[in-house]
Amino acid sequence: MTNIDPHNPPHHDTRSAGPRGGNSTPWVVAAVVAVVAIIAVAFMVTSQTPPETDAAAIAQAQDLGRAEGALAGAQSTLNAAENAARSAAAQTSADAAQAAADAREAADRAAASADAAIASDAARMEAPPPPEQPMQ
Repeated sequence: MTNIDPHNPPHHDTRSAGPRGGNSTPWVVAAVVAVVAIIAVAFMVTSQTPPETDAAAIAQAQDLGRAEGALAGAQSTLNAAENAARSAAAQTSADAAQAAADAREAADRAAASADAAIASDAARMEAPPPPEQPMQ
């Protein structure tokens, strides 16, 4: 047996959980938005035209490249000339220092030679002259 009273019907909840099933409007809207987005992307991809080649722009780019090349060559030549000038200046300085040292050495030798000549002359002067012999 059951404890259900036939005179007292079972209690029903009057609150509703909302409609169940049958409401597909959000899905239809989402599908329409997706289709429009796909069509927009396809349109953007296919409607892009390749950039046209401009003969003047190409000539200008070539001239710019030539100018940059000439500038790089001139800079390289300038750097080489500076290095050569520095090297020549260093060599000239070394040669001048060597010439100065050689000149000092020659002057010292000349002074020593002059001192020796003076000493030799002084030694000859100090010796009495030989006696004169009478003539016969």
